[in-house]
Amino acid sequence: MACKTVPRSERDLMDAPGKIGIVGTGLVGAAFAALVTGRKPGIGVEAVEPQGPYRQAVAAQLPRVAWRHRAADLAGCDMVFLCAPPGALSKIAREVLDAGDALVVDMGSVKGQLVEGLADAPRFIGGHPLAGGNRAGPFRAAPDVLVAARFVLTPHAGNAEADIERVERFLASLGFSVVRTDAQAHDELMARTSHLPHLLSYAYANVLSRMDPDELQVFSSRSTQTLTRHAAGNTRMWGEILQQNAEPVSAALDDLIAELMTLRNAFAGQGTSVATRLDPAAAIAATLNRSNEE
Repeated sequence: MACKTVPRSERDLMDAPGKIGIVGTGLVGAAFAALVTGRKPGIGVEAVEPQGPYRQAVAAQLPRVAWRHRAADLAGCDMVFLCAPPGALSKIAREVLDAGDALVVDMGSVKGQLVEGLADAPRFIGGHPLAGGNRAGPFRAAPDVLVAARFVLTPHAGNAEADIERVERFLASLGFSVVRTDAQAHDELMARTSHLPHLLSYAYANVLSRMDPDELQVFSSRSTQTLTRHAAGNTRMWGEILQQNAEPVSAALDDLIAELMTLRNAFAGQGTSVATRLDPAAAIAATLNRSNEE
């Protein structure tokens, strides 16, 4: 008897979740709830949020969201997405996994420690949407912050391929561009493309803090504002992210320090000229900015 290949659209409908849960409705969690309720009105959405003002803000804009008291109360969901602070993710994942049969996907920025600690949980899949913002709280980013964003999944050896593919299809149906990598590679890449820029922004802002405040206000430029923008973010969250990814961030920081020392030596007439170091940097920046605009 010949096997029947189910068309993708039919397969998506067959294994799409009937109900999802979201733990944490801050910036990313609220945006994800808005995306699901807007694009998948037939899917139920339940959420847990300990902060009253956050619940009120989301409830006012997304009345379809049903609120639950604890993460374990999401036991009836098919998939649960964790958008909580980095330090709380492991504990919350265990609570949801122990309560029911849902597939559990986190949305944290660091994967190595978390995925390793939950490698005995076949229904946990590490995840990270490459989108967000600098301000904490629901609806504090652009309304379309998650639209067409990349979503990285970092499965572990204990995950069933069918479960990974089910999550991938659901995320793709929401408009995400889904990619896979392992947790360690994710953390090393994010250390250079996300975590180091934030750390640099904080360090530069600390340098500026030693200037006369009045002079800083008068002479700060658009470049000053651009480079310090990330330092105006959620310092508690970023402190946790940087500490959790300390080793890859330290390696990236060492490379940055070496590059800065090369420039410092160039000022002293040692090695290559400053312009020689700036030209390839400008080429990389132009490529990145052009790809982001396309």
